[in-house]
Amino acid sequence: MACQATVLYLICGFLVIGLLQNRECAAQSSISLTLPKAVNTIVGDPITLPATYQTQRRVVSVVWNKLNPYDSEKRIPVFSYFPMLGSTESFGTYSGRAELAGKASIKIDATTVQDEGKYVLTVTVNGLPPEEGFVTVNMMVPPVVDVGPANPYVTASGRSASLTCVVKDARPNITSLYWEKDGVRVDNLRFDTKYSGGNMQSPNLLIRHVTRGDAGRYKCVADHVVRSASDALKMDVRYPASIISISDSLTGRAGDRITMQCVAEGNPLPNITWSRNGARLRSDDRMLSRDVCASSLVLSNVPANATGTYVCTAVNNVGKSDVKSLLLSIRASRSGTGSVDALILVGSVAGGLWLLICLCLTIYFVRRRRQREEKKRFSFYYNMGKRQDERAEDRPGEETLEVTRHPNLKPPAKPRSPTAPYGGIETIRRTASKSKVRRYARALYTYRPQEENELHLETDDVIEVLEGEDGGWCLGYLRGRIGLFPSNYVKFLSASQVSAAKLKELYDPTDAKSSSSKGSL
Repeated sequence: MACQATVLYLICGFLVIGLLQNRECAAQSSISLTLPKAVNTIVGDPITLPATYQTQRRVVSVVWNKLNPYDSEKRIPVFSYFPMLGSTESFGTYSGRAELAGKASIKIDATTVQDEGKYVLTVTVNGLPPEEGFVTVNMMVPPVVDVGPANPYVTASGRSASLTCVVKDARPNITSLYWEKDGVRVDNLRFDTKYSGGNMQSPNLLIRHVTRGDAGRYKCVADHVVRSASDALKMDVRYPASIISISDSLTGRAGDRITMQCVAEGNPLPNITWSRNGARLRSDDRMLSRDVCASSLVLSNVPANATGTYVCTAVNNVGKSDVKSLLLSIRASRSGTGSVDALILVGSVAGGLWLLICLCLTIYFVRRRRQREEKKRFSFYYNMGKRQDERAEDRPGEETLEVTRHPNLKPPAKPRSPTAPYGGIETIRRTASKSKVRRYARALYTYRPQEENELHLETDDVIEVLEGEDGGWCLGYLRGRIGLFPSNYVKFLSASQVSAAKLKELYDPTDAKSSSSKGSL
């Protein structure tokens, strides 16, 4: 009986042990390997492929492979780890870049575009078949933008310009594309007759009927989920030379000093030449701004045979040259023998006496006339003042404008340009239709020049305005010199007003004498 009981106990013990072993094997039939479906990264940045598992068994190996993009049946070794041996190894292009992170995760440094693809993790443990997990790596690459056709891009006014924009290597594709001019976005939808293209469907920007205002810096911008990319070029617009000002026809005497001025604009800067009867004359050229220059022809001790037509020609090899001319008339100086001098002296004395008599009579009648006019004027002013006093009494507290005070004027700010002493002048160009109309200005206050390129103004000086009238600084001609003057120191006149002032000087000797010392054109 004792032997039978012992055998029975042994059988029961083996059964219990077998049941426990079967339960343990059933619980460890899987290691619960977990990986994400996809991981995104930017090319050049490091990336970690996370992986986890759960097991109480001994891990034999952790192996990472990449599926061959050209043959999915083949695998490219990436990294292997053998815990029992304590050894790790990275393979091929991953050598030195791949390392274990945690239990089964892998970290890859300095990623490249070739690292994109599907990776396989295989974990092997004792007593269980190997288990695999898959993860896809998506590489994001910012775009590369290239503009053309050249930098700088040179074209001529009146033509059409096509600016190219090529976007390469973007992963994923760009989200938008547009152009900027001098930092401002080009609105090709609003100005569809001027611009076309310049978007994702048509990256190239077409500019129709190019003008000098289209010159500037153009940039193509491509937006991307990683970061925006851009490239820029400078467009230079060439336009033909044009003469914007030339001196009036002149009359002088033999031995005088004659100065003739010619101002032209163009891009590139025009070359100005003077000629007479086909012979080129020597002149002095100056650059006034980036695209404006002046040429002065000075004839010292001019001979009597200098009468003729003087031609100013401006050319810059863009389009046709511009030509304007003026007429110079020289009268011979007076000379003769002693008898002739005596006759001249007698005639001069007689003429002087007669002129004196006429002058006295003229002064007498002019004074009488002025006295009458002053009486009328004073009575007018008196009546006006009386009416104004009555209005002031009717409207107490109303302020009146003091128009006689002398303002403490400051010249406007003059911009600086590294290219020329007159650079940055905001000017109004004369068109061909206005080239025959002259503009003038009368100085209201005395102005002392602060720089060499400025004019000295005295009160009532009359300046010929070459460019400007829109505020700021103007370019003018005074006493045989071209220079700048502040617009808030002058009052602009029309040609008819200047002609009226000249007639007044001829018929009013008192005013002519008082203005004889003032500057003239």
